[in-house]
Amino acid sequence: MGTKSWDLGINEELEKVERRMKELVSSSQRLLTDISLHVIDAGGKRLRPTLSILSHHALHGNDLVRLIDISAAMELIHSATLVHDDINDGAEMRRGKKAAYRKYGLHEAIVTGDFLFARAFYIGGTFGKKIVELVAESTTHVAEGEMMQYAHRKDPKLSVDQYLKIIEGKTAYPIRTAAQLGVCLAEGSSEDLRNFGEYGLNLGIAFQIVDDILDINGNEQNLGKMIGSDLREGNLTLPVILARDHDKEIGKHIREFMKDEKPDEKKITDCLEMVRKSGAIKNSLEIAKGYAEGAKEYIEHVSASKYHERLMELTELVINRAT
Repeated sequence: MGTKSWDLGINEELEKVERRMKELVSSSQRLLTDISLHVIDAGGKRLRPTLSILSHHALHGNDLVRLIDISAAMELIHSATLVHDDINDGAEMRRGKKAAYRKYGLHEAIVTGDFLFARAFYIGGTFGKKIVELVAESTTHVAEGEMMQYAHRKDPKLSVDQYLKIIEGKTAYPIRTAAQLGVCLAEGSSEDLRNFGEYGLNLGIAFQIVDDILDINGNEQNLGKMIGSDLREGNLTLPVILARDHDKEIGKHIREFMKDEKPDEKKITDCLEMVRKSGAIKNSLEIAKGYAEGAKEYIEHVSASKYHERLMELTELVINRAT
């Protein structure tokens, strides 16, 4: 899987983030470094550093060294949560590669996740109080979101509001924080901090909804994992919830499906097809578009620049992944 899925004119800075991440995971225990690099080299959208960089430059910041450091730290935290998420979910693949615990072992992966957190906070701790608070708050939301999701595993009654609360914690808050870190380093105002934070939060919700659409209606080669992973793991997502609420027969099928601890492939395929035919994909995409449009409103007042234009463009690119 490639590291960048879009070109917003900051590839050079993103490469610096990538190099800094790899420097930070160098350890006297070679296996820790190898597993960390396995996770980092799998790539990803790098949405969090992208947001930090664009937000920083949109407010005319030029503290590049510290920007690269905090962006690398945030991405290492994200990588750590992915290692632990895969263990919790029993996932086989991550971004086209074997999940770390599948390749290297459960104990080794858990320790590596802890190591990635530690290396991130080694960097984060060198920053001022506000930045440390933002990162700590973000990490807290991730843990709370993960706990809430696990509490509702195999829950056929999961509501839209509960789903949104889960993805806010697990996905949207770290994206919110990434935007705010760029603002802090640019010495933006408290209003800038709030507005860019709301931009990131709304963009993060849109991003996760699109991810959940792709898990039902996407291309396995592009995703780097099997379609229907969320259903296999017992997690209801927005398209499934909307399909369930729209059609009683689908609701009945999903309730039965969730009772089965290890559903066979036919049941998974049937469930996915029902959701596709229900119109829930289209409705979910409209909701995602609403959040993306909402994100734009929070930064409309920012002075015109190529970085502001790219922040606006980013909302379209997030949505276009599903079209």
